[in-house]
Amino acid sequence: MSSFHFKARCDKPAALVIMFHGVGSNPKSLHKLATYLHQQCPDLEISIPIGFSESPLNPKGFHWFGIEGVTETDRLSRVMAVMAPFDQLIREQAEIADVPLDKVVLAGFSQGTIMSLEWFKQTKDRVAGIVAMAGRFAELPVNPTLTKTPVCLIHGELDEISDPVHAQQSYDALLKLGTQVELNLIADAPHRVTESMYPLVADFIQRLSSKGKL
Repeated sequence: MSSFHFKARCDKPAALVIMFHGVGSNPKSLHKLATYLHQQCPDLEISIPIGFSESPLNPKGFHWFGIEGVTETDRLSRVMAVMAPFDQLIREQAEIADVPLDKVVLAGFSQGTIMSLEWFKQTKDRVAGIVAMAGRFAELPVNPTLTKTPVCLIHGELDEISDPVHAQQSYDALLKLGTQVELNLIADAPHRVTESMYPLVADFIQRLSSKGKL
């Protein structure tokens, strides 16, 4: 299994979108969303890297951090154990695309969302935006310095893996800190990237562009 890459249809990409798949999955799971997004925003460069380790949940799956025996108290430490290589991956992808970090959008699903939100919480640098699908913070933020990066939360109300209450909690915490954040709850969506999420992702990124953030 390899990563996927969509080249911008112009000499200089307007921005780079890096997509991070969920646990036990692989880049193919986000390929349809990336295809749609590239059709809507052809000036974007889109990259879907592969998780750091093979997952025992699926012979063709990978994860960013192991979840066997994970608890509420040790989830953050597992995330932080792989944060340095995750940070390096983001920077390498931006360098390869020749796009500055503040023109990068991180788009995660499930565990990919956890990694993206925690990177956003831990880093001193700014990206253009975060798309957080069906995921959560490993630990809710309390630092008011997060206000510079807009966040789009998308969560299915029928999600049987990641309770949509986590999206509401993330929204409330970020709103309290003054972050530009929006919450999109989809009534009939389970724990997967549904086609109803596609236009929400595209619209968020297009609005970043119209506001001069891309």
